[in-house]
Amino acid sequence: MSFVSRDVVLSVTEGMMSHVFKEAKGLDLTIPFPRISYDDAMNTYGSDKPDLRFDMKFQDFSPFVEAGEFSVFKSVLENNGAVKALVVPGVAADYSRKKITDLEETAKIYGAKGLAWMKVTSEGLDGGISKFYSASAEVIKEGLGAKEGDLILLMGAEWKTACTSLGAVRARLGKDLNLIEPNTFAFAWIVDFPLFEWNEEEEKWDPAHHMFSMPQHEFIDTMEENPGIVKGDLYDLVLNGYELASGSIRVHDPELQQRIFSIVGFPKEEAEERFGFMLKSFRYGAPPHGGIAPGLDRLVMLMAQQESIKEVIAFPKNSQGVSPMDDCPARVDETQLRDLHLKVIETEK
Repeated sequence: MSFVSRDVVLSVTEGMMSHVFKEAKGLDLTIPFPRISYDDAMNTYGSDKPDLRFDMKFQDFSPFVEAGEFSVFKSVLENNGAVKALVVPGVAADYSRKKITDLEETAKIYGAKGLAWMKVTSEGLDGGISKFYSASAEVIKEGLGAKEGDLILLMGAEWKTACTSLGAVRARLGKDLNLIEPNTFAFAWIVDFPLFEWNEEEEKWDPAHHMFSMPQHEFIDTMEENPGIVKGDLYDLVLNGYELASGSIRVHDPELQQRIFSIVGFPKEEAEERFGFMLKSFRYGAPPHGGIAPGLDRLVMLMAQQESIKEVIAFPKNSQGVSPMDDCPARVDETQLRDLHLKVIETEK
């Protein structure tokens, strides 16, 4: 679909989803869907495609760090990192050291070095790193809204690592603790994505998504001064922890497009060589435009309450990339290869 403004795209997509769910499942969706900024989604749920079928939001633990004696968290904050807290209600007695270590392994998949924890008791805090915060136990309990029997999980790291690793733990707990209501469809729009992200290895700015999304209006004049704060006119539709559709308003001005190319390392000559066809079309007067691409297979998967699109697509592939239904890919005969000017080069195993 192609439109001019973000609001139009979102409204039309909501109408489409509302119609599909009404016709296919007899459900009336509540529209408009919630809109959550990328920063809020990451800070609150640790994901840009959060599962909103259960609550359990992150909280900021940094106000409590200075009063404690845990040097790891102090070092994190000194290096401009983040310390996030996740209060898991009523599970302290059920979560042994081994079960918490299992959660820690989940966090480590996303770059975390560890997972700190404390249990809330009638006398204060116990276990894990509680000894470092014994003097401020009551302040922490009140500040986090933690009650006796709750488990407090803590993650300190570079901001994105802290968010995504604790977000993975949150997602796992949602399933392990059966917090997800069946037959629930929780839609939301994620908006205000960053347009650029810093590449530490190459020490350069990269496009966070792609190079052709329109910057939001308030950032256009000063884009080069601090690319890291620039928000793009991008939007994702998420459902039950999956990205269901993605899109953006596109750049249509050749000068603005070249400025974006320059920020991500394509000088004018190279940009003309690689993308001259597009810049030329812009010079002819391409109109403002944008769109969205829904994933229909994933939509059917979620409506059918499955966890893999292999359950709903017509020709699912196995782990070797082979389609058992039609024995594809198959060997191509020499005549077809010759007609297409292709050659198959066999490699030694």
